[in-house]
Amino acid sequence: MELERNIEKARKLIDSMAGAQGSRLRDICRGIRTAQDRLNHKAAPFFENCMRRCKGMCCKNIHINEIINMLDLIYILSLMPQLYGSLIPIARKEQIFSADCLFLQNASGPCIFPHNVKPERCIITFCEDAAPIRNEIQSVRAKFSQLSRYTKFKRPWIWAGF
Repeated sequence: MELERNIEKARKLIDSMAGAQGSRLRDICRGIRTAQDRLNHKAAPFFENCMRRCKGMCCKNIHINEIINMLDLIYILSLMPQLYGSLIPIARKEQIFSADCLFLQNASGPCIFPHNVKPERCIITFCEDAAPIRNEIQSVRAKFSQLSRYTKFKRPWIWAGF
């Protein structure tokens, strides 16, 4: 369905960027990972509170396309191309209606993505007032925005119909 198609499009975009373009793409993605590392560090108490209180409810009864999009897949696969082989079978399990996140190991967790290479929505969403970490959240958003601008400028055809 859409997730599988987006995984293929993300891989196609990454594969099409060689030399300096590919290097720049990976640099931008490493910048996102650095911003996520800073957010993870500063938001540790928030994550602990989420797991203690909510026990991962944000990963339940979701629409997968609201959680992970093609830009997230470009980011993840740029840094971890070895995940491609695992993502396709998972994507084929995508349901039309809400379900638990497909990326939870054994359907209950933990997430298959490493702590510092997660989709944007997963890393910036908190169930409490995130004002103390607003700058770190904004930094992650800004880095994803940079990735969006770069890929849409360099490979606009990949985004057609997206």
